[in-house]
Amino acid sequence: MKRLCFLIVVGVFGCDDSDVNRNSIEYFQKHLREDMEYSDLRLRFGEPDADIGSGIHIYVYNLDDGTQVTIGFTDKILYARHINETQILSELI
Repeated sequence: MKRLCFLIVVGVFGCDDSDVNRNSIEYFQKHLREDMEYSDLRLRFGEPDADIGSGIHIYVYNLDDGTQVTIGFTDKILYARHINETQILSELI
């Protein structure tokens, strides 16, 4: 019984994201994984704000701080980048 209670507590409190804004770079850094499929991306981050790709999908997520996350995608993630307020790219994956 003690083990079951521990699992319930970890399940309820161990995955709490209430302190991390879903439209923040911290949320993407915490949850973005290289093996995600498109359905995983939509489930975790919502519908992209734009798809600016030609030949491949380049999904754009506009963050609350005015920066962007771009994810290059075919049938898997090719790259994920954060574009900061001065247009400097940094790799997420």
